[in-house]
Amino acid sequence: MRAGPSRSAASATAPARHRASLLHYSPVLVIAAIAIADTARFVDPDLWGHITFGRAILAQGHLVLRDPYSYSAAGHLWFNHEWLSEVIDALVFNGLGVFGLKLLKLCVVAITIAFVALAEGEPDTLALAQLSVLVVSAVAIIPDMQFRPQIFSFALFSILMFILARDTYRRGAALWIAIPVLALWANLHGGFIMGIAALGAYTCASAACDWMRGDGLRRSAGLGAITIGATGATLLTPYGIGTWIVVGHALNNPYTRVAVADWQPLFRFLADSDSRSAGILLYNALPLGLMVALPVAVAISRDFTDLPMLAVSAVMCAAAIVAMRNVPFAIIAIASPLARHGAIASSRFGLSAASGEASEAPRANLMTQLLLVLAAFALLVETGLFSNRLTAREKYPAGAIAFMRSHDLHGNILDNFLWGEYLIWHMSPGSEVFIDGRYDTVYPQDVLRAFMLFHFDQPGADAILARWPHGYVMLSPDDLANRVIARHPEWKLIYRDHDTLLYARAGSAAAKIAGVPIEGVNPPTAFP
Repeated sequence: MRAGPSRSAASATAPARHRASLLHYSPVLVIAAIAIADTARFVDPDLWGHITFGRAILAQGHLVLRDPYSYSAAGHLWFNHEWLSEVIDALVFNGLGVFGLKLLKLCVVAITIAFVALAEGEPDTLALAQLSVLVVSAVAIIPDMQFRPQIFSFALFSILMFILARDTYRRGAALWIAIPVLALWANLHGGFIMGIAALGAYTCASAACDWMRGDGLRRSAGLGAITIGATGATLLTPYGIGTWIVVGHALNNPYTRVAVADWQPLFRFLADSDSRSAGILLYNALPLGLMVALPVAVAISRDFTDLPMLAVSAVMCAAAIVAMRNVPFAIIAIASPLARHGAIASSRFGLSAASGEASEAPRANLMTQLLLVLAAFALLVETGLFSNRLTAREKYPAGAIAFMRSHDLHGNILDNFLWGEYLIWHMSPGSEVFIDGRYDTVYPQDVLRAFMLFHFDQPGADAILARWPHGYVMLSPDDLANRVIARHPEWKLIYRDHDTLLYARAGSAAAKIAGVPIEGVNPPTAFP
């Protein structure tokens, strides 16, 4: 195990060498990685809501602090920690439509991949090692780079990891930049908690290394002050401590890991037989492969001089195992140390030199670079960058909404969880929903509990029908909640198609429409 020289000794004795990242050595390779990471373009179930909420803020000129979209939590305090992301989305959509959203996503993906590449270039690592890790990382994060506020978290986390990598590999870093980064991050998305966790792990590991080397704790105290300052900066939001409250609620909500797939533990998700398609297995195999590759490479290299970066990687891997949504953070954190230790490990088997400047590798000729750029552009075109529509992978109740509009039906809708913000976009104002994707920022625990019992037809499920003034119930044919409705003759099926069942109260005007239940056809759904 190499503990490494003291920081001051290293600075005094290290030769002056130019360490180039792929972004400096061969930008076209990074462009290709960006195009790969941006290939998936599908509608997220909450996209309709994000645009609606952002537009409402722009129209009113201030935050919407009380919920106007549901009847189960009408007027409830709304801690919208994604408000700035939604304003950005609304501005871009209002100006450039769906193409603008795609362009925005491409830019955020480009920032993420570019800073991963820069972080890989901070240690003295061969270009081939950097490229290998970057391409695998780009493929691994494809499913997560969607039209969601989370992508801002990934971009800002990649910037933070670059700053920490620069500090770790002794090239100097303005670590104070983490403070404004976290202030911005807290207004974009609740994932800022991962930035705080990374800073905390880095500070603790750096303190341990400095103490073992006998360097004292002066530098560690500075890191601690920056971590505290960055944590305090997250209070610089319109909600203040309320932002932390809602994040804590999300982390401790017992219903989140039941209802939302990407909050499930990684191994539970893998064990689910319904998720074992080839694409899902590939999606999980790559991150798992990276998580295993890093400790294996470190064990072979027997080099622990970058222990603070390894500590951050370990924390992010643990977070990914706890919840699937944290997988991209693990991938981004792993990239730089894996490129370094992978190169060292391969050198021990005679597969490469131990280290070297990226510029020592042979450069691609002009024709090869041009072909790479054209291939990246063709990939972006083929995956729909310039289309002004977004395909939906899930089924949405477009046919049921068309039926309600054609008969001028409005009212409170007890809905499928996945459809909440789609219904808000198409039916509000005039109709409110029972539940939607803002479960952590709006809805009280008793509402969530009642819905979970109803959704899974558990004991107590029937109570939801009497407690709230539902006008309609809109469910998927696969929902277990249909069994609850079947036990109550006061609800009558008025519309159905392959993807949706719509119920109304038996004595209502909707239930008296001629020919009900009407058989409809649910058209393919796309945004908008």
